[in-house]
Amino acid sequence: MSNLAAEFRKEIFAPHARPRSVFTTHNNYSQMDEPSYQAWRDLENMEPAAIATPHGTMSLRLHSRIRVDMTLDRSVRVINFKNNIVLALNGNGSASALLHPNGRIHQYGSRVEIMAHDVNGNNKLAKMWYKGVSFSSEQCALVYLVDSAGTRTTTDNFSNMNCDFSLPIFYNDCRYGPMHVQEAVETLKSAQYWSTDDGVENWIINNIRISQTTDGLVRIARNSNKYQLRTSPSNGTASLTTPFLHCTASMGDTSHLFVRRGERRMHYDGNIFIVRNAGHSAGFDEKNQLKVY
Repeated sequence: MSNLAAEFRKEIFAPHARPRSVFTTHNNYSQMDEPSYQAWRDLENMEPAAIATPHGTMSLRLHSRIRVDMTLDRSVRVINFKNNIVLALNGNGSASALLHPNGRIHQYGSRVEIMAHDVNGNNKLAKMWYKGVSFSSEQCALVYLVDSAGTRTTTDNFSNMNCDFSLPIFYNDCRYGPMHVQEAVETLKSAQYWSTDDGVENWIINNIRISQTTDGLVRIARNSNKYQLRTSPSNGTASLTTPFLHCTASMGDTSHLFVRRGERRMHYDGNIFIVRNAGHSAGFDEKNQLKVY
C-alpha cells in the first residue's frame, strides 16, 4: 500500500480522528470501465483503501478482490472479481441487479426478469410481473404463464440480459461527473472505520454500512437494513434483499439461483427449473421438458 493510501486510511477511517487533506483521486478510474483481471489479482493482498474517482463517485477497495462503488445519492455496486459476481442497487431502491455465473436477475419497480444459465446453452428465462410468472427457455418456442388459475401458454417477451445492466442501475438518476469530485472527497472525509476483535472491518460511508470478515465475506446495509447486499469470494455466494425481492445464488455443491418476490418464486439448481405462483408450480425438468406440479 502506498504511503498516501496508508495515511488516508489512518486519518479518514480512524474513529473520531480529525481528517486532514491527504485525499487524492485515483488515476485508474479515468474511464468508466473495470480494472483488468490481472490488476485485481495483483491487488488481492493489498490493504483496503477508499478513493474518490474522477467521475465523482466513491470506491472502496477491499481484500480478496472485492470493490464497493457508491454515488453521492447512495446507489451501490459491488464487484466480486474473484467469482465474477456483481450486485447493484440504485439510489432510491427501486431497481437492483444480481449478475452471477449461475444467472442474472434484474428487478425494476414491480417486475423481476431472470435468466438462469444452462451449461448446455439452453438458458431458462422468467419474468415476475402483475399477471404472474412467465417462463420459457432459449430453445423453447412456447412461453408459459403461471397465474392464479394454473399454468397455460401465453405470448410474452423477455429482455436481453446479456449486457451489463448493473451500470445503468448504478448511475441512473444519480449525481456523478467531475463537478462532484470534491463532494465525494468531503463525503469520504466524514466516513467512519473500526475493526472488531475477531478481525471484522467496518465502514460507514454516506450512511451506507459495509463490513468484511477475514475470509472475505462482504455485507452492505442501507436504510436501516431494508436493503442488504452480500457476497463471499471464498464460496461464490451472493444475496440481495430489498422490499421488492430476495434473491440468492451460490456455486459448488449447493449451486443454485433463487428469487422470491411476494408469493412468486423461482428456483434453479442447474438441472431443474421451477417457478411458483399462487399455489401453482411449473417448470422444466432435467431433460428440458415442461413439467406442471
